[in-house]
Amino acid sequence: MPFITADGRPLEGVPLLYRMGRDFQVTEAFAYRDPRDGSVVTVPAHDVSRPPTLGNSTDFASVPPFLWGLIANYGPQTLPAILHDAMVEDARRAPVAERLPRRRIADDLFRVALIDNGIHLLRARVMWAAVGLESWLRHGGALGRLLFAQVAVGALWLIAATVLAIVDAGGLGPWWLVMLAAPALLAAPWGPAAGLVIAAAYLGALYAPLVLGAFLASHVEGLIALGVWLLTGRRGPRPQAEPTIRWKDEYGPEHAAGAATPPR
Repeated sequence: MPFITADGRPLEGVPLLYRMGRDFQVTEAFAYRDPRDGSVVTVPAHDVSRPPTLGNSTDFASVPPFLWGLIANYGPQTLPAILHDAMVEDARRAPVAERLPRRRIADDLFRVALIDNGIHLLRARVMWAAVGLESWLRHGGALGRLLFAQVAVGALWLIAATVLAIVDAGGLGPWWLVMLAAPALLAAPWGPAAGLVIAAAYLGALYAPLVLGAFLASHVEGLIALGVWLLTGRRGPRPQAEPTIRWKDEYGPEHAAGAATPPR
């Protein structure tokens, strides 16, 4: 059992306090034993006497709801996500120069814990790439933004090259496939972060159609729900498709438009 109680016994469950919206608080500490070297990382309990603010709560895996059909925000990934949240908070409190290195350690342990807790390799790599990009954007400064831009351009290039190969653009079909190696080759200057750049670019290209489909389906459903809401006299909360700019704040009661009529 990779996760254990604070005193070393096999973990059978984690008591949680639901604080509305997406927020939960862990009420008892637990720990994770790294299978690579046997080291133990303790996940402290949250202070339930305080509100569920940053660093004092968890929303499990921070996945936008419209993507829950691909990667749910809870399940076997729940405990690794809570572990990652705790390590991210430690990194946030560290001196500025130490934040990115600490985040990278947290991200790598997150990947290991996901696999150790039953998540298959592809999904674990996708989730690791997502948190890795967020780490660089948050703590990498201009270099982090450059890394993210290279990943985005690389993913777009992979999609474009695949399409060009399929349509045999310019009669260069096979050569377009050869060019699929470009993002991997251009990642080399990133050194230790090259693996993240490669994984994020190729997985981004692979998952882009799935994400786009989920995004469109969410908004189609939102439009249908909005039509029903209007036709029924605007009873209840106003439907709103996700994601929006502040999607994390919109999980609880949906936004009411004006003086919405209570449901009957």
